[in-house]
Amino acid sequence: MNKKIIARNYWLALAAMYGLTLSVVAVAEMPWPLIMGSAFILFAVLHSIRYRQVGRKIQGKLATASPGVGVVGAVFGAAAVLIHGTPIAFWAGPLLGAVVFLGMYLYLHRFARFYSQTNETAT
Repeated sequence: MNKKIIARNYWLALAAMYGLTLSVVAVAEMPWPLIMGSAFILFAVLHSIRYRQVGRKIQGKLATASPGVGVVGAVFGAAAVLIHGTPIAFWAGPLLGAVVFLGMYLYLHRFARFYSQTNETAT
């Protein structure tokens, strides 16, 4: 497969899972936000291992474009927590998730680094 297609699929899955997690946090009652948050963390780790974004040669390097994306992601996470339990949560939660999915995907697709394995390091 082409490196660009693989990277696109990698960023697409991570952005979709984060958007879905924020939607669930905003709309669902406990324990579902905890379950979904845990599932997202597990999915992100397994997904990174599958796409070989975790390894000895990548240690010490951030796989994201900058720490700023984490801060922006945390702001949207806080927004999901704040609208939880309000009357607007049932329409604002999914809308927030869709906006976060689209924004996160576009940001990651443009600025994030995707490490690919070269032929010399292939086993």
